[in-house]
Amino acid sequence: IIGIFVCSFCFNEKSFVEKYFLEFYKPTHLSNENDLSFPKEHFISNLTWFCYQKNHLCQSSTLQMIAAKHGINKPLDYLSFLLGYTYSATYIKGAGMFVPYSDPEPGFILASNYLGLERKYLVTDNQHILLQNIRCYLSKGYPVRIAWNSAITMKYAVESDYFPRPKGWKEPSKQAFSPHSVLFVGYDSTSFYYYETHGKDFVLKGEKGIRIDEKSAAEAILSFSSRYGLPWKYMMTIFEKDSASASLSKIWERTGEDMIGRVLGPTSTGSFAIKELSNGVKIEGTNIFRSPKKEMFINTIQTLVEIRSDNASFLEHTFHDDNDILKAAELLGNSSDNYKKIFAILNKDILTKTDVNSICGLLNSSAEAEYEAGNIFILVGKKNKT
Repeated sequence: IIGIFVCSFCFNEKSFVEKYFLEFYKPTHLSNENDLSFPKEHFISNLTWFCYQKNHLCQSSTLQMIAAKHGINKPLDYLSFLLGYTYSATYIKGAGMFVPYSDPEPGFILASNYLGLERKYLVTDNQHILLQNIRCYLSKGYPVRIAWNSAITMKYAVESDYFPRPKGWKEPSKQAFSPHSVLFVGYDSTSFYYYETHGKDFVLKGEKGIRIDEKSAAEAILSFSSRYGLPWKYMMTIFEKDSASASLSKIWERTGEDMIGRVLGPTSTGSFAIKELSNGVKIEGTNIFRSPKKEMFINTIQTLVEIRSDNASFLEHTFHDDNDILKAAELLGNSSDNYKKIFAILNKDILTKTDVNSICGLLNSSAEAEYEAGNIFILVGKKNKT
């Protein structure tokens, strides 16, 4: 799942939203002036297809495939660290919307620079220009990262030979929304072929991928941009080989800032998002456990358990000789344990007011741990500059 865009719901001023996207996404507008000659069909050969069961790894696995194409072979948890989006969270008051991620786009810029790649985020309001450019870049050997609403495209993965059809599966409604990131790897005259990043764990090589007609692909991209209020209708991302320019100190500082978070209008991020989630649960009381929100809440907590556990494990094993980072890993491990306790409470048959208070206390404890971990990351970043 691609994660929420932090400022798309901040305030009601269109100019503020557009300023955020223009400043942090650094888009380049496509035009018809480019040479758009390409063969009728093309498939990029010898690509490695990484797919994972966990639903919070779509951004990292996309970058993993692109990096491997450029001869950069890094483990998934390392790429998740460079991207940083799993080291945060977002809560939107009023909408009651919480996701255990931050906006991944700024992370792609810093992570790709560190890896020796240059990210190019290409946008247009013209569907034809988008489709032609995707084909043009694919024909030149560029895998194309696509952000879209996978509720629209899910059926193509389910009906392919790569994924087992879930028992009782039904196509989501037209109103369903599931932000996601995939990799386009080929095309013919009417369709594109892509590598899905979520569904089950596998590594394949040289596969043609999942077929999707160009109309459905464009519809899914437009649905994504519309839902988040992007100031363009269609977008695609490519990565070119470049010299490494970012430093790990910048990664640490960015990760620390994201984990601490901030409050902008109704939107809270990082540790402040966890606190706001606690406040939301306190206001809802036991009512939240008697509605469809309960299942969503359970899924959210389960994801938080996995993410913080993965964060802690990566830090502990990769930076085992740095006591500061080990302390941060311990804090994130404690946070994961808090979420595990909440998950156990949520699976009780009947939940009481005491259970609500326990959940709120555990969420607040995690918020404090993550705030402290964020401060450690910032200090580590400053230390690495010297």
